[in-house]
Amino acid sequence: MNLYFFPMSLQTIRSYVLSVFALVVVIFFLPFTQDFFTTPKWYFVGFFALALLLSSVGAFLFSKKVVWEKREFDTPFTLFVIAGVLSVLFGSTNKVQALLNPHFGLLTFLFFFIIYYYLSRSYKKFSHGDTVLSIFSVLFSITVLAETVPFITMRLPVALQKFQNVTLAGTLIDALVFLGFASIISLSNLLKKESKLLKNVFSFAGFVFTTITAIVLLFTLIKNSATLALPSVAHSWYSAVEVLKQPMTALFGVGIDNFQLMFVKVKDLAYNSSPLWQITSFSLSRTALFHTMTEMGLFGVISLFLVLFLLVKNAFSVEGSIVAKLVSLYFIAAFLLFPPSFLLFFLLFVWVGMEQSRSKGKELTMQFGEIIPAYAVLILVGMVGIGAGCFMLGKLYMSEYLFQKSLTTNNLKDVYETMRTAVSYNPYNERMRTNFAQVNLLIANTVAGKATKDANGQPTLSETDRQTVSQAIQAAIDEAKAVVALNPGKGSSWELLAVVYRSIVGVVQGADSWTVSAYQRAVILDPQNPSYRVALGGILYGFKQYNDASRLFEQAIALKPDWPNAQYNYAWTAYQQEDYLKAATTMQTVVSLLNPKIDAADYKKAAADLEEFKKKVPAESQTTQTDTGATQTKESLSLPPATAPQIEPKINLPKTASPEAK
Repeated sequence: MNLYFFPMSLQTIRSYVLSVFALVVVIFFLPFTQDFFTTPKWYFVGFFALALLLSSVGAFLFSKKVVWEKREFDTPFTLFVIAGVLSVLFGSTNKVQALLNPHFGLLTFLFFFIIYYYLSRSYKKFSHGDTVLSIFSVLFSITVLAETVPFITMRLPVALQKFQNVTLAGTLIDALVFLGFASIISLSNLLKKESKLLKNVFSFAGFVFTTITAIVLLFTLIKNSATLALPSVAHSWYSAVEVLKQPMTALFGVGIDNFQLMFVKVKDLAYNSSPLWQITSFSLSRTALFHTMTEMGLFGVISLFLVLFLLVKNAFSVEGSIVAKLVSLYFIAAFLLFPPSFLLFFLLFVWVGMEQSRSKGKELTMQFGEIIPAYAVLILVGMVGIGAGCFMLGKLYMSEYLFQKSLTTNNLKDVYETMRTAVSYNPYNERMRTNFAQVNLLIANTVAGKATKDANGQPTLSETDRQTVSQAIQAAIDEAKAVVALNPGKGSSWELLAVVYRSIVGVVQGADSWTVSAYQRAVILDPQNPSYRVALGGILYGFKQYNDASRLFEQAIALKPDWPNAQYNYAWTAYQQEDYLKAATTMQTVVSLLNPKIDAADYKKAAADLEEFKKKVPAESQTTQTDTGATQTKESLSLPPATAPQIEPKINLPKTASPEAK
């Protein structure tokens, strides 16, 4: 249904503004947030949606009437938004972050619905809209080529070269999504065989430029596929199917912004053998369709299917145009091939809105001129709601702005104050609180580094510095625990807390047991992750608990047999246990896993350790290893430090600093 109340002149202005807005969003960016592209687009769309609502409230103020108009896609889009609401209510752990996710968040869909709503009731069209889109696509293609083709990027000013492999649309995948859409539109216009020469020329140019640029991007993405931070299609499918095992997740999914939790459940040994194994988890699925199924369940994916089905049905009806046919097929392919993104869903809502605006539906008018109380209440509710929305969006944007400002500040005190303010504006942002925990830890380490030795040679701090270190450590722990509280099911959240505890083992009483406890929780939540087991094993190795450390290193090797560092730590643990044959055999494995040229420093280190181990092994059990030339000095093999930095006396923190305390 439709709710609009404005004179025709306002409707005409709004129609033109909506058409321009749809193009501007594609290239809109601001350099004031950590992400220059998607985040500014999200806020731009959000404020624009509120402005549209405000214009309707203003029109209602004068007209005193409400006009409802039914549209075919109102129901499936409404169902999709409702599916998002239910997914957040029943599944999402960090519900505020689920609202604010720009790629696949509830507010994102709500903003898009408002844009669709007004576009579908916009009857004034650009007479040269197709030509404008073709020219826009050509210019956009040129900018994309300038940012991605090495031959061109090498000739750009140094200030612009840092933006390689990103586009005005956002990521390369975002650009590919729009280029595919624009290419289909231009091709459709050519197939119409219109007699307007100039329009055909621009359509041909748009098709050629967008198609060539899309092919270049596709080749670039395929060439660098190993670096794409996306799960495989197989793991994305496993995640989507996994939600069907429980009734609640089958209906409503695991919750928006919770894809990471499901991916951890389906992660297997095959993933540990892939180049991406060091990525703990992913926030997005490989395809938008699988992602919708995983996070929003059957309710969400069925409502999305309904939208796409109606789109194809209308396109292939008697009245359907060739443009509608090709675009509907493109969206089906895009949702099957591309990951979910802000731009993909934006184009879908905008296109459907524009298609729906071609005809009018049945209208129902409600007059409020004589119902003064209801009239006043509607005006009041509308103004308060829009005002509150603007205030919240402004506060959230200020949080992003201050956070980015803190990252570009050199003074540590200014970094702390600016980031603290940013976090206070949006305390539900896990990314910001993670960074703030690290900043507090940096402050504590910086001050602790000023320790001087007393008469007994023990590092000591002044009372003022001890108080500063204590406060910074407590703040770091509080922030890390806040991240855990926001989403306790994430192993990465517990890893952050463990890292904070580990860094203060030599400073704070009881930090050693807290570290072990936090890592144990991380291992439980992400059992297929070998990194957590090596980290925990390293802690126990440092405590000389060699039996427990050996068991963890052995488990890590079982999860990823070709990881040299796990084998290396296992070898040294065996050496400390005086099992010299096992130590030498395992170190031999380390040497065989390393490339003597690429891993030169590690290879030499492991080879030297192997020779040392062999001296402890009976002669009949020894094997030989031939060393070869090396060209690089990068080193990645490491054992945990024998002792952490110490200060005396150690700082005592309240019991609330422990991982178990709430």
